[in-house]
Amino acid sequence: MSDGVKLEQMGVPTVTVCSTAFAGAARSQAAGRGMDDLPVVEIPHPMHSASHQAVTERAEAAISNLAAALTARQAATAIEAAARLPDVLELNTDPVALEEYFFAQGWTDGLPITPPTRAAVDAMLAHTARDRNETLGPIPPRMRVVTLEKIAINAVMAGCKAEYFPVVLAAVEAVLDENCRLYGIQTATNNTTPLIIINGPAIKRLGFNAAGNVFGPGNRANASVGRALQLVLRNLGGDLPGETDMATQGQSGKYTFCIAENEADSPWPPFHVEQGYAATDSTVTVIGASPGHNLFTYGCETGAEILDHFIGGLTALGHNNVIFPTGPLLVIGPEHAGVLARDGFDKPAIRNAIFERARIPLSRFAARTVRGLHHRRSRWFEFYPNADHIGVADDASHVSIVVAGGAGIHSQFVPASFSYHPVTRVVRFK
Repeated sequence: MSDGVKLEQMGVPTVTVCSTAFAGAARSQAAGRGMDDLPVVEIPHPMHSASHQAVTERAEAAISNLAAALTARQAATAIEAAARLPDVLELNTDPVALEEYFFAQGWTDGLPITPPTRAAVDAMLAHTARDRNETLGPIPPRMRVVTLEKIAINAVMAGCKAEYFPVVLAAVEAVLDENCRLYGIQTATNNTTPLIIINGPAIKRLGFNAAGNVFGPGNRANASVGRALQLVLRNLGGDLPGETDMATQGQSGKYTFCIAENEADSPWPPFHVEQGYAATDSTVTVIGASPGHNLFTYGCETGAEILDHFIGGLTALGHNNVIFPTGPLLVIGPEHAGVLARDGFDKPAIRNAIFERARIPLSRFAARTVRGLHHRRSRWFEFYPNADHIGVADDASHVSIVVAGGAGIHSQFVPASFSYHPVTRVVRFK
């Protein structure tokens, strides 16, 4: 839809063909880009698993609709804009009534919110030197330009403390960077969503959890900052499940997905220092990510044995780093990191080992998958034109490593996708 709108704006007649399951999302996305009458021709769903005969019949049936859509623009379909609300709402202050009102408006993620009173929003904005009316955006998929005040409202709703607001702002600015590829993350059938990684003094200053249960519940900073970003994407960007977010199954990270690096228990330089920032900088990094795959090294005693297990987990079929060239993220537990460092493995050595050894023979894939990989992972085949295998990264530098978690012999392989690479922003405290 994004390409279709751009072509139409250039004066090139365009029609988008999509299956019935995605027609509503297509029209909504086109409307968000200011063209709610962009022609859409629907074909029955599904196509991927349909027989050759069924595909041919559907294509033939669509021909007349394609011709009509290219030659005669139809009236815009009913994508009605919601009536503009007043700048301030005077609501029933009964807690139950407030919750039900926000649920009825579709302004929550399905969980209760903190009411964004004027006092609470002002307290949030007091933690930045920037003007409340400063704009950020546009935020996909509906491409709305929003103010800092609107972001603060959603941070209050998410349950953030006021002092978390600079972190929320940095996260929003990071996902809007072109290298994050937010539009693709939001609108695909994949289960990807932005993962937030916190580094630097902000971890201790604001109480982020970097240790045990780092991906789990129980910490307000992690939970509310991750949720604030998701509410911004939902309420301000229009990222709505079943309307613009067409994820087949989704994931729990679409509620909140925020961790901090366990710098204190890491034998290696922190992630943000590797990116060129000072250890004294507080940073937020975002990357499109799927749920992590647990790497349990039962019985392993050496760094080499642990690394063998990591590589085994990375060479399974079906994860996103087979298809996407982003490069995988390893969230290594402190115990694993300690053994690896003891046995001479630093982060560059781990990256090189994964790049060289985490390669999957093409013979394990279906023929159509191999043809698709030559397109989706074209850079790999530029480097290795006669390769009979494919790696999980195009270069060792594309493997990202963060140390996080508590006691235990567990790490996680987090498949990353859509993003060109991790995007980092400095947190600007007032």
